[in-house]
Amino acid sequence: MSPARKVHATRRHRHTRRWIVAVSVLLIIVTLLTVAYLWYPKNESNAVNNDPAFKAFTDHYLGIMKNLNSSETKAKMASQLDPSCNQTDLFAWEQSKLTFTQDPAGWFEDPTQILNSGKGICVQFSIVYVSACLALGYQSRLVVAADTTKWNYIHVWAEDYFNGTWVHVDPSDKVWNNPARYQSWDWGKGIGSDVKIYAFEDGSYQEVTSTYSPRPS
Repeated sequence: MSPARKVHATRRHRHTRRWIVAVSVLLIIVTLLTVAYLWYPKNESNAVNNDPAFKAFTDHYLGIMKNLNSSETKAKMASQLDPSCNQTDLFAWEQSKLTFTQDPAGWFEDPTQILNSGKGICVQFSIVYVSACLALGYQSRLVVAADTTKWNYIHVWAEDYFNGTWVHVDPSDKVWNNPARYQSWDWGKGIGSDVKIYAFEDGSYQEVTSTYSPRPS
């Protein structure tokens, strides 16, 4: 091989090696970024799911929803309702049945017991409303805002599956479809940070914090 060809071949080999090294480095960076992206949320989620306080929190509300979806509870509630009522009718009906009170005595979590007591706070109002909706065949679920430092509830309301989407319903506050209202409350300033919001159905739950978080301007 002539000297000129040797020089050309050497340069070509150097260029090829540099190209291979550059591509390899790029692939390593992409792989590391992908692993970090996939691993971090999973790791964070597992940390929450493995927290005994979080499990106690979710188990409690899943237990309530299991009762509300039972055939026995549905039958008891249906016997007290006009079967022609829609979700907004049930919203109005409940206001005539319960009185909001801060008295801690008799804070039941079974809808028929709550109705018999005739009083409650946000939890009781929401349980009765969701139970009434389920008894008449409407899809409804409990929604709980929780303090993530201790996994204690802060406020409870409901959501209805209404006209193809989940709609915010707060029976104790007498508000229909105004999810942004909590942002002005003291605890609402922590939504998305130390306050998370979960919706509970029969046997499942999901985080719905983004529904109640401030929207980007």
